[in-house]
Amino acid sequence: MSRDLPANPNLEHLKKQAKALLNTLRERQPDATLSDAQHALAHEYGFASWPKLKAHLRQSPAPLFPRFTDAARRTLFFSRFEAATLGRLIIAPEHVLLGVIRGAAGASVGVLSAAGVTIPDARAAVEAANAPRDEVVEPVQIPFNPATKALFPAAAEEADHLGHSKIATVHILLALLRGAGVASSFLQARGITLDSVRAAASVDDAAAQDDEANP
Repeated sequence: MSRDLPANPNLEHLKKQAKALLNTLRERQPDATLSDAQHALAHEYGFASWPKLKAHLRQSPAPLFPRFTDAARRTLFFSRFEAATLGRLIIAPEHVLLGVIRGAAGASVGVLSAAGVTIPDARAAVEAANAPRDEVVEPVQIPFNPATKALFPAAAEEADHLGHSKIATVHILLALLRGAGVASSFLQARGITLDSVRAAASVDDAAAQDDEANP
């Protein structure tokens, strides 16, 4: 049976878990090695190998994750769902865009609503950039691509600039606008700009906290 990784997985903690598992394995298999325990632990978390589990940790926004609001965390869940639905084996910024639209809260709701942005609209634009489809067989790990990983520090910069302690969906929206590609082009084509989103986010200092309060 597989188990879920904690919200903020830590490699050192996982190494300790593997060492503890090694003691259990040696009760049944005296010649078991640490590598065997690491492999077994990776399988418990749903990964094919220990290197793939470590690669997942490197690709995750874990260092910034504690700052994410609940709504921002849901955005990442939705982006993974959207990537799989579109037959993609990697999460690109356009999938994060769909996640933001689905999980919008706080200031991002007003921005997207005012521009008339809808999920069907955005998905139609994204689908064109996601052909041909890959075969996605669940369960499968779908990592962030480099452009997507770059969104997280960019969102943190926007939150810091606005004096917000939390990283909310509106900050992820700003990070998407700062990038290039389908997501940024889609937003700009609907009149959504960095200045307009920053203005909406800075209406009051509780923008990030409002995101928590309006899931």
